[in-house]
Amino acid sequence: MARKTSKKTGSGKEQVPPGPARTPVSGRDLLRERPAWLVALLAVYFVLGGLYLATVPFGHAPDESAHLLYVEQLASGQLPVFRAEDRANFEAHQPPLAYLVALPAYLLAGGEGDAARYAVRLVSLVLGAVVIWLVAAAVRLWLPGQPGVALAAGAVAAFMPMRLAVFSSFSNDPLTETLFCAVLFLLGLGLCNGFDRRRCLWVGALIGLGLLTKTTCILLLPVALVALFLEWRRHRSRAREYLANAGLLAGIAVAIGLPWMARNVVLYGDPFAWKAFEAFFGDRATPEYWMTRQGLSFRQYIFFWVPAFTIRSFWGVFDHMNLWMGGPVRFAPPEMKPHLIPLGTPDAPIYLVLTRVAQLLGVGAVVAGIRWWRGKPEAWQRDIALAWGLCAALIVAAFFRFNTQYYQAQARYLYPAVLPIAATMAAGWLVAWPERLRRVGALLGAALLAGLAAHAWHGTLLRVFGKVGW
Repeated sequence: MARKTSKKTGSGKEQVPPGPARTPVSGRDLLRERPAWLVALLAVYFVLGGLYLATVPFGHAPDESAHLLYVEQLASGQLPVFRAEDRANFEAHQPPLAYLVALPAYLLAGGEGDAARYAVRLVSLVLGAVVIWLVAAAVRLWLPGQPGVALAAGAVAAFMPMRLAVFSSFSNDPLTETLFCAVLFLLGLGLCNGFDRRRCLWVGALIGLGLLTKTTCILLLPVALVALFLEWRRHRSRAREYLANAGLLAGIAVAIGLPWMARNVVLYGDPFAWKAFEAFFGDRATPEYWMTRQGLSFRQYIFFWVPAFTIRSFWGVFDHMNLWMGGPVRFAPPEMKPHLIPLGTPDAPIYLVLTRVAQLLGVGAVVAGIRWWRGKPEAWQRDIALAWGLCAALIVAAFFRFNTQYYQAQARYLYPAVLPIAATMAAGWLVAWPERLRRVGALLGAALLAGLAAHAWHGTLLRVFGKVGW
């Protein structure tokens, strides 16, 4: 890596040049590179994802039927309007982009029946592959001399059973994750190479598309502005350029999302349709229910919510969040609705093991982070870590806030931060491995995660749903 050069000013002081003097890292080259391990990850991902997709009947994923109803309405030429009394159409307040992306596949498959339903699932599966690619490329950018961390991070994105469940079903989550990873990758490039107008335009456009995909994507805007600030902080002579780029980025994002937000104001009274959401979900379980009806204190509620459900669903809880991995299955009478049937047990031994694994990975990540920081990484690498960490913190904060209003402790809501999560888990796994064996350790970690995903499919999904295909 090239050193920065400096020159003497008239006062004899050294002046650091305003731009980075290193050899620029090409984002295009990073995305075009296809190391053998990445090709293998994607191949195994498509095999496992295809098994998940073909085994779980359509509608046996959270809110999947309501998401499909949105596509069906678009296919009929209508843009859905949310009405609290229309209980089946409760995703109608969502922005339309994810459903427009799935619409061509739905129509090409005939627009009805199983073929069309599983065609939209294939769109999710392809988007999952894009996420894996972006995660691997972003970590290679951040830690160019540590391919093992990129491999392990890609494996986390690819093989976590719950992630396979998300990407083998249909919702707006896969496109949301894709946009989050794309924006964080571009921010990493900007912090490494510098933010020019073109890069700011791309980041703003992707955030704007995010506003047309899911409200959660609004969190990308402060992350992007902080990333610009971090880059400006190293080159303070470019203050005017920084302000112009920040205005361009925010302006493009708002301009793309503004028509949809204006429509929401007209229909629902606020730009993000939160009032409409609250009107529908007002009868759902809330913290007050657990504290008044079940006698829990707020602290007990937090401990009930996080260890009892969030950590377990981070690894894998299927169907309508009622199918537990590795526990004995209880079959209910056929007249019972699927979402009312508890299958298996949250106390299955596999969850105890996976909880301990999560705790060890957390400790390992802290140790790895301290070692990395003491190793004096480049300033741009520290700034990438700060920007990605801010993204993860905002997602966790939004998740916490949501669960202080409604009981929705599903860990899939944390997955937009998959890039920093996967990088953190990978670093925590590899911290105990000697440098020369880290690629072997990453391969072993990928194999263990793929084995866990295969076990969840064969031991739980196939056992419950009974066949592959429809």
